[in-house]
Formats: sequence, structure tokens, C-alpha cells
Amino acid sequence: MAELDNDVTTEVIEVLPEEELRVCLFSMGGDTYAIPVELLTEIIISRKIFSVPTTPSHVLGVINLRGNIVPIVDIRPALSLPLQSVPGQIAIVKHDTVTFGIVVDNATEVVGVPESSVLAIPSDQGAQQAGRDRNRFLLGIIQRETSEAALLNIERIFEEIKLV
Repeated sequence: MAELDNDVTTEVIEVLPEEELRVCLFSMGGDTYAIPVELLTEIIISRKIFSVPTTPSHVLGVINLRGNIVPIVDIRPALSLPLQSVPGQIAIVKHDTVTFGIVVDNATEVVGVPESSVLAIPSDQGAQQAGRDRNRFLLGIIQRETSEAALLNIERIFEEIKLV
């Protein structure tokens, strides 16, 4: 009989931990959305928004945030959500060198989710043909144990709102 000691190798295989995506969850129009925390600078309570003449309807105006003028936008129309008369909170987002605020109903928590829990968004041919493809503003759907959240594509939102 051949010796088994020479035929068996005992390698230690190191299992790498799965990459985790940290996101801030918030609600808008009854749905849950998420923004990666590296793009989010803070969540503030709603304050006086000063309107700016000749801006698009989705630009609600500007606020003074510790001496900085920050434009505030409502992305609800892009997501096919009903408008809200009074903003609940404002998510302050930094995209490249531009800081802007997105009106949200309520920020709920910051969580870490495995990247494998971010699922691709199914295409909605009917919405694309009607010109209302809200999925273009989403990177994916985050599956959680008891719920799901739509991960916002801040790059695409920024391109759409044309602040610069």
C-alpha cells in the first residue's frame, strides 16, 4: 500500500472577507433609498430654503450651511414620486467638487451591506419607451433580511440636475 502522507497536501486557504458597502438609508414617498456614505457629508433637518429665480423646478433653492451656499434639489420627479410640500430632512452630498442637498423624508440608519446583496435592476421597457426610465437613476437594489432599498446613482443624478 502506498503511503498517504505524500499524496495529501494540507494547504491553508485564506478566505477573504466579502467587500462591504456602507450606505445611509432614507425614505422618500414611502420607498427606501440608499446613498453610499463616502458621498454623503451629513444629514440636516430642513431649514429655510431661499428660492433662486430662473432655476429649473427641481432646484428648490439654496441654503446657507455654515457660510457655504448649497443648492437644494428635489429628485422625486426623476424617480416618479409625488412632490412633498414640506421637506423632512436634507442629505448633503459631495460629488467631485460640488456640494448639493437632496430633499428626503427621513434618514433612518447607516448600515453595512455585503456587495453581493446589491442586485441588478431589471429593465422596464415600458418606462423606457415612455421616457420615464427612473431606473437610470439607480445603481441596484440592496436586498436586506426584511426589506430592500434602491441604491441611488449620484453620478447620473448630478448629470441630470445640471448644477454647473
